[in-house]
Amino acid sequence: MKYSQLTTLTFGIIFSAQLMAANRSPDEVAQFVRAEMEKQRIPGLALLVSRNGQAIRAEGYGLANVELNVPVKPETIFQSGSVGKQFTATAVMMLVEAGKIGLDDSLSKYFAQAPSWWKQVTVRELLSHTAGFTDYPKDFNFRKDYNEDQLLKIAEKIHRHTRLVRAGVTAT
Repeated sequence: MKYSQLTTLTFGIIFSAQLMAANRSPDEVAQFVRAEMEKQRIPGLALLVSRNGQAIRAEGYGLANVELNVPVKPETIFQSGSVGKQFTATAVMMLVEAGKIGLDDSLSKYFAQAPSWWKQVTVRELLSHTAGFTDYPKDFNFRKDYNEDQLLKIAEKIHRHTRLVRAGVTAT
C-alpha cells in the first residue's frame, strides 16, 4: 500500500471527529480539508461525518486515481494494502475467542476446495506468517481486482512453487 493511500485513510478517520467537534460550516470544512490535503500532499480522500449513526456529511475530495484523473466520490473504495492484515488478524482472534475457529485447525477445514497440502497448514501458522507461503509472484498485477477463486489459485501456485524450491526441484 502506498504511503499516500494510508495517509488518506488515516486522515479521513482522524479528522472527521475533529470536524464534528468543531461544528464548522460546510465551506469551512471543505477549506480545512483542502488545506490539509495540500499540506500533507494527499491526492484524495473520502470524508464521512456522522452523528448518532446517521451520516450528516459524505463528500469526496481530490483524486482517487491521479494517473487517470478519477475524482474521489463518497462511495470510493480505497485499497488498504497491508493495513487489512491487522483487522483480519483481530477478526480471526475474535472468532477464536468465540470458539468458532481454532488456531490449530487446518486451513482445509475452512476451505473445502483447498489443495491437499493445505491440510498441514494451521490457522496459527497463517496468522503468524509461518505457513510457508511466499511473496506475490513476479507477474502479479497489483492493479487488477481479483475474485476469490482467482486469488485462491494464485495462492496455490505460490505454495506449490515454495514446496518445490524447498525440496530442491528447479522446474515448476
